[in-house]
Amino acid sequence: MYTAVLIKGKTYSVMGHVFLLNQEKEIEKKVFQYLDGNEFFSCKEVKAPVDDLKTDDQSKEDVEPAKEEEEPASEVKIYTETELKGMNKTEQEAIVIDLGGDPTQLKDKSERIAFILEHQQQQEKTGE
Repeated sequence: MYTAVLIKGKTYSVMGHVFLLNQEKEIEKKVFQYLDGNEFFSCKEVKAPVDDLKTDDQSKEDVEPAKEEEEPASEVKIYTETELKGMNKTEQEAIVIDLGGDPTQLKDKSERIAFILEHQQQQEKTGE
């Protein structure tokens, strides 16, 4: 299990996760690998205590909830133009990166919003 805490800024959106300042959030390994080393985050790997795995009944209880937690992460957030206009530059750039874009290639807010809306539509069509 991995966790990340936003330590600089107010909010940060990346890979379907929205981080708020000083709030610890459980994340997947790929998100951990992406954020680890980012000066805006404090990331760590949390190892399960050995005591939790003493009996078969306990390990089943430990495994089943994890499956439920992973499923919502696969849902892709679809942003509306209004939502995107209300976001700051950092939030928009994080979404652009999530969609496979390079925010440095986009000149301003309107170009970021257009990129996000266009790429969301493409992902819906291709089923990604």
